Amino acid sequence: MDANESRRQLVNMIRKGSVFDINLESVPPTCRVSVGDPDDTDNPGLVTNWIPFFSARAGTTREWNPLTKGEKVLLLCPMGDPAQGVALAGLFDENTPQPSTSPDKHMRVYPDDAVIEYDHAKHALAATLPAGATVLIVAPGTVTVKTEAATVQADTITLDGDATVTKSLTVKGPLSFEAGMTGKGGDGDAVMKIAGGAEFAKDVKVGGISSIHHRHREQGDGELVSEPQ
Repeated sequence: MDANESRRQLVNMIRKGSVFDINLESVPPTCRVSVGDPDDTDNPGLVTNWIPFFSARAGTTREWNPLTKGEKVLLLCPMGDPAQGVALAGLFDENTPQPSTSPDKHMRVYPDDAVIEYDHAKHALAATLPAGATVLIVAPGTVTVKTEAATVQADTITLDGDATVTKSLTVKGPLSFEAGMTGKGGDGDAVMKIAGGAEFAKDVKVGGISSIHHRHREQGDGELVSEPQ
C-alpha cells in the first residue's frame, strides 16, 4: 500500500458531514452523507452511497427517531472505506442550535414546536404541545396517578364510564343530572340538606305519601279535606 492510499484511508476514517439524502423504507434505513469540500485538494469532498445510521437502540428494545436532510453527522468508516461507513448524528451548528443552555434540563424539541423537558434542579416535568395536538394513553389494565393535588383545566370534561368518588365531592358550579339520582345518608344523618329553596316540577313523596295528592281529616267531623292547592 502506497503512502497516498494510507493517507486517504486515515482521512476517511472519521469525517464530519451532513445528511444529503435519506431512505426510511429500506431495512435497515439508510442515508447518504455529504462530507468535505469538492474544491479542497487536501481534503476532497464526497457523497457516500447508501449507508446505515445509528439509533439509540435497535435490539429487543427499539427506538425510532430518524435523521433529517441537512442534519450534521459524523461519518465513521472502518478501514477508511466510505462504502462501509455508518452515520452518527448529534452535532449542533449555527443552523440547528441547541434548544437550551441550561445544564439542568433534558429537553426534546420536535419540528412542530412541541417540547418535552425535565428540569432536574426544579424537579419539574413539562410537555408543551402545539394547538390542535392530542394525547392518547392506552392501558388495558389500570392507570394510577399518585399526587398531593391534581388540577385539570379544560373547556369540557367527559368521563365515559362508571365513576366512584371515595371521599367528599364539592361542586361550586350548577349541578345537573339527566337520569335520576339515588342515595342514602351516612351515620344516621339526613341524605340531603339544602340551605335554600327547592322547586319540583312533579310530585314529591315523603314516606310514600304524596305531597300534592295527600289529604287530611278535618278535626271537627273527621271528613277528609280536599287535596292541597
